[in-house]
Amino acid sequence: MKLWQKIFLSTLALTVAVTSLLSLLFLLSSRSALWQRENSRALTQQQSLASLVKTGVVSQRLQSGKVRLSAEEADTAAAAVLARQEADGYLVATRLLRRGAEGWNDIAGDTFDPLLDAADLSGDDYADTSLTYSRTFRQDGRLYLALNAPLSLEQSDYRLLCVFDVSEVESQLKSQAGTALALSAAGSLGAAVALLAVVRGLLRPLNVLSRASRRIAAGSYSERITLAGSDELADLAQDMNRMAEAVESRVTQLEQAAEDRSAFIANMAHEMKTPLTSILGFADLLYLQKDVPDKKRVEYAGIIVEETKRMRSLSGKLMELLNVGSQNLVFTAEPLTDVMREVAAAMEPVLASAGLTLQYACEEGLYLRMDRELFKSLLYNFIDNGRKASPAGSRIQMLARRQQGKAEIMIRDYGQGIPEKELEKVRQPFYMVDKSRSRKAGGAGLGLALCEEICRIHEGAFAIDSRLGKGTLITLRFPLAAPPAGGEVER
Repeated sequence: MKLWQKIFLSTLALTVAVTSLLSLLFLLSSRSALWQRENSRALTQQQSLASLVKTGVVSQRLQSGKVRLSAEEADTAAAAVLARQEADGYLVATRLLRRGAEGWNDIAGDTFDPLLDAADLSGDDYADTSLTYSRTFRQDGRLYLALNAPLSLEQSDYRLLCVFDVSEVESQLKSQAGTALALSAAGSLGAAVALLAVVRGLLRPLNVLSRASRRIAAGSYSERITLAGSDELADLAQDMNRMAEAVESRVTQLEQAAEDRSAFIANMAHEMKTPLTSILGFADLLYLQKDVPDKKRVEYAGIIVEETKRMRSLSGKLMELLNVGSQNLVFTAEPLTDVMREVAAAMEPVLASAGLTLQYACEEGLYLRMDRELFKSLLYNFIDNGRKASPAGSRIQMLARRQQGKAEIMIRDYGQGIPEKELEKVRQPFYMVDKSRSRKAGGAGLGLALCEEICRIHEGAFAIDSRLGKGTLITLRFPLAAPPAGGEVER
């Protein structure tokens, strides 16, 4: 059973229960009011008849000139008054009883009347002369009300028994019950229709959420839910939108990673194929040719050595790129001046062999939180890239300063530069602007991809500004660290 059905049925059941209870209370109140009115009416008419009986007895006493009538005379006078009272549709029967030595006696001579006998309000059970007794009973399909009231005549105790036809009251009660039932049914039906519309309207956003979630689960991660208002369902829609955005972003990242990995593997296979072909070809020449001149042998061996070096560089860079993010790195606050000095000292022989000079300077007091060896590898890569692009007799500059609350390191070469259309591609693994020059210089096309990963680990970034024929400027920015207070932090 769906949620809207549960809410609708439970609320409808509660509504019907409340409506039925109110109808029942109304019927009970109405029934009580009707019976009170009918009892009051019957009692008034009985008291009026009792007054007539008393008046008749008193009139008879005055006519006879006696101080008090005897019991038989009082009975005769009272019976005469009752005989003159014609029964109507309401007062259907009367009987006057006098208390005697052996009980209550009918002054009319114990005449048989089915209604009076069915009323069963005579006898010793009503010995208290001060009380009025009432009883309802059914006879021949009609409802009657019997009243037995005390009456004092000539210092004798009498009881006046009257029977009233109250079938009309029963008809009114049935009519009211039918009306209440019809109104209750109509009210419940109207409430059901209104409640169904309200519940479906209130829960319509749930259907929107359900359909959208199914589309998202089916792979439509760009799906977004728009719900008006500021209730819980609107908040849930926003939460689902944020979830869809996170899923979409993650899927995009995974797809991009899969594409990058495929391209990475394809490029690696291609790059490894070239040196392997050269090594195999020249090794076959040395193996198959028995008389190889020394000059050719040295040339072939040199080519094999260079290609082997390139393979070693390629595999080393590849492993470094793959593992740099997964190593247990030790970060400490290091003085940038010392790090740059060590890098310059290590690169000086390499640059000197290429006819290049390195100029470096660093503002004092700059500290960076770094893995020292990994950060030095970052600077090595940028300087080595400048070496490969610079002609003999040129220079490379490495400068560091404090800029806008960060450490800014600039590495500039005055080589051939990078075409503007190639700038967006140079960070990709295995991409080389000039493949022949890069291979000749021992490049593998992994330098900038590795540099970008090292910068990310150190919470920094770098920008490339290059002009064709004028050189390249690399600008690195890293957050500054406080001077070390002792101790290392492992990450």
